[in-house]
Amino acid sequence: MEIRVVATVIVKPEFLSEVSDALHEVIEPSRQEVGCLQYELHRDIDHPETFVFYERWASKEALLKHNDTKHFVNFAQHLEGKLVALDIKRLKSVA
Repeated sequence: MEIRVVATVIVKPEFLSEVSDALHEVIEPSRQEVGCLQYELHRDIDHPETFVFYERWASKEALLKHNDTKHFVNFAQHLEGKLVALDIKRLKSVA
């Protein structure tokens, strides 16, 4: 079953440039993973400190493997202490 992820990242102002770079760096290796169907980063027009990832994964297993990859683990560690909020929703299509 396909899994979709919507992850909202709100960055502390003093870390905006640094976190923005880290967000962009995780995209390409994630897109290369087996089971990654879509991996996009968006930025809120009215709130430039807010980023939203929209992801589609072929299965729950593919998403779990992604969460354990070296590039993703390093990325997550790099964000520690630099965010106002992080909201991750795992979704399935119902209609």
